Amino acid sequence: MASVSRGTLVAAAALVVVAALYVLVPVDALDRLRGLVASPYFPLLLVALYAVRPFLAWPVSAISVLVGYKYGLALGVPIALAGCVATSLVPYHFGDRLPTAAGVLSRVDRSGKRYFAAAGDTRGVAAARLAPTPAEVVSVGAGIAGVPLRAFALGTILGELPWTIAAVSLGASLDTFSLTTAVDPLLVAACLLLAVLTLAGPLWRAFDD
Repeated sequence: MASVSRGTLVAAAALVVVAALYVLVPVDALDRLRGLVASPYFPLLLVALYAVRPFLAWPVSAISVLVGYKYGLALGVPIALAGCVATSLVPYHFGDRLPTAAGVLSRVDRSGKRYFAAAGDTRGVAAARLAPTPAEVVSVGAGIAGVPLRAFALGTILGELPWTIAAVSLGASLDTFSLTTAVDPLLVAACLLLAVLTLAGPLWRAFDD
């Protein structure tokens, strides 16, 4: 019981640290974590970062860079992918519980269901993740449309894979952790093209019908 209480206190303290960093220096908050990377409590801090990320609208790739800096490429990619899925579950479940009987959400629900009916659940999530779309928009939209959890998780892994590999590789190559490096426009273009190609077949069949 004592160990559980101690772990809870450490996790709560990590959340406080993250929140304080965000409030005091929102742009440089993750950069300021470089001194905490060597801490034995870093895994708890990482879990806290993934937990609060959807509420602070941080890009998940920023945490993937941190993961790569700490764990390297081979171990960092699976950890970052697991974090991507875990941090997306909050907005996904939020969207799944929204009332969609009337109003704007009703139209969003119908549009989302048409999209996933044409593209397929897993393919549709993967394509949306490949495109440079805000992560929360994709997660909430999939929840509203009733995408099954397994398809949502698999689609998130597939769609986030190239972004995650790039971000983790960047972090692993850094001597000092920093988020000042610009996103490679070629990567953005390549992922966008891949998203279009992923949807080409289903969309062609949908329009042809």
